[in-house]
Amino acid sequence: AMAVDGERIEYVGSAREALRRAGPGAETIDLRGRAVVPGFNDNHVHTVILGDHDAAASLVGLSAEGIVERLEPIVAKAPPGTLVWAYDWDYPACPSPDKSILDRAFPDNPLILAQFGGHGLWLNSRALSLLGIEKGRPDPKGSGVVLRRADGEPTGVVREMGNNRALARHFNRMFLRAKLALPRIERALAVYRGYGITSVQDNTWYVPVVFALKALKRQGRLSARFSCWRFGEAPGTIPLMRLPAYDREWVARGPVKYFLDGTFSTRTALLWEDYADDPGNRGRGLEAPSILRILTRLAARGNQGAFHAIGDRAVSNFLDAMEELLAARPEAARLRFRLEHAQLIRPKDVARLARLGVLVSAQPAALTTPEKDEHILGSARALAAYPHRSLLDAGVHLSFGSDIPGEPTCDPLLCVHLVANRPGPERILPEEALRCYTVGSAFAEFRENEKGTLEAGKLADFAVLSDDITRIPVERIRHARVEMTVVGGRTVYERSST
Repeated sequence: AMAVDGERIEYVGSAREALRRAGPGAETIDLRGRAVVPGFNDNHVHTVILGDHDAAASLVGLSAEGIVERLEPIVAKAPPGTLVWAYDWDYPACPSPDKSILDRAFPDNPLILAQFGGHGLWLNSRALSLLGIEKGRPDPKGSGVVLRRADGEPTGVVREMGNNRALARHFNRMFLRAKLALPRIERALAVYRGYGITSVQDNTWYVPVVFALKALKRQGRLSARFSCWRFGEAPGTIPLMRLPAYDREWVARGPVKYFLDGTFSTRTALLWEDYADDPGNRGRGLEAPSILRILTRLAARGNQGAFHAIGDRAVSNFLDAMEELLAARPEAARLRFRLEHAQLIRPKDVARLARLGVLVSAQPAALTTPEKDEHILGSARALAAYPHRSLLDAGVHLSFGSDIPGEPTCDPLLCVHLVANRPGPERILPEEALRCYTVGSAFAEFRENEKGTLEAGKLADFAVLSDDITRIPVERIRHARVEMTVVGGRTVYERSST
């Protein structure tokens, strides 16, 4: 049994002793054999954008014809000239996106359709013009990789678009206006509660979002604990992110985020070998000297860094820079620098990760589309990708999360199912996956003394599951459900049948 007093766990042990300590006035709950686990701690989320996705059109799994059909009633309600967004088309279902498809169906409204993962866009001619991308003109600053036909005409697909002013306007509105940010945060919180997620490590980036989170906390409506990240590639926002009065328990200051490469889906993750379906292309990303300058700056300021690195060469470049940094500043090891995603890693670099004390922040939801990885990487590299077993065996600090909405789900139980049932040598045990989602994620945010295990004195954040996922057959994990979510001793979610 477990006794909870206020926001903390008072005792874990025998039922008799728990009842004695709690006293006659305590509320008691008999879970009738259900399992209790520490609250899931998602190591990488985009809360405001998740809330935006949750209210926008989803294009997951749709062909070009299906996308047009999905968008027709939405665009029909939009005044002419109004920008329309939708999310999560991808190449397996829509192999030949082209602006002409969208132009024929939607000539009067700019359309921006974000690819699965968020690193690619499919636009019609009105949107291309809005972003300053046209035939015969140089690409505007921050436009990323603009795909063009042989005659220079844009196809409508843009990869890794950066700080384009027209594009930034859309996101700045939802991040900088409280009346737009708050409903998006609340929609995301409802998702987290239902999945037993009690803490999230959030790509916050903008100070108004921090103030919105603190307002929700004051009102008693914040149902997950937040670590709020800053964005190193928008340095002007970082001083503003110092303004709020953070606290360690509910709205804490997190690392500084940087991108080292792109993604598999856009063929922009930086690889040592060519993409299997795109000979001659090995992606793009930062080299070690540029990374070292970032690391040196972070170390001088005592800031943790979280580095997006998906391809094996991006990981290698980061480790080369880390070796130089630690040779000059060995004390920087205490900053727990993180690699986000690290989906492909050379075996010799797994050992370097352990030796250099670099944390890996992985997202098992990426395992939902193995056939796509095989097409992009080839069968051998796809089987070796997401090397969770190798990382754990090497002693690397591994944490789990989702990158929602950059990946299709943030359901931890589904992700435990994926890593425990995957084919090949990188499969791990359900208990190991649970530790990555709890202890591992707490360590990644310097909170292992407060979260991640059910112990006296720690925060009373936990989830009640329909089954003990460490004991049932692994093929049944996908059917387990969250019955109750408790944050700080307060029940924030219950299934109606509990």
